[in-house]
Amino acid sequence: MAEHSEDNKTRVISNALYFAEVQRMLDEGKEVRIRIKGGSMRPFIHDGDSVLLQTYRGESLQLGSNVLAKYEGKFVFHRYVGKKNGQIVLAGDGNLVLREYINSTDIIAIASIHFPQNSALEISLNHSWARLRGLGWYHIRLLRRVIAKLRRLITR
Repeated sequence: MAEHSEDNKTRVISNALYFAEVQRMLDEGKEVRIRIKGGSMRPFIHDGDSVLLQTYRGESLQLGSNVLAKYEGKFVFHRYVGKKNGQIVLAGDGNLVLREYINSTDIIAIASIHFPQNSALEISLNHSWARLRGLGWYHIRLLRRVIAKLRRLITR
């Protein structure tokens, strides 16, 4: 995870150290803005975008919410897409197959605002449209997989 210092030099720290600091600040009741790394939340949130996180205190989650959670010893920032067998199901918007099954105690924070990279926009992630759009995208995964397969066949 890269972070900029005041002198604009980039320094690299481990994810464990980075998220320990994020967790500490959230535990103090602060909102924390983190930069998203990777493409698992495309097409809505891209690598380099940032999101504002608020501590999760066990309140009821709204379907389609974007959450930061621990999963198999790692941190994931994915969408809450449902429950199955008493567990919370998360999925990255860009993932065509993968899902994570976690407990509510694994959720660290909920994202409230999305800041696209290279833009002055601030997009509310708590707005119904943002959550429904993401859920709709999740529920057409099968169609998206078929289209991705056809694209691969055509471009060979």
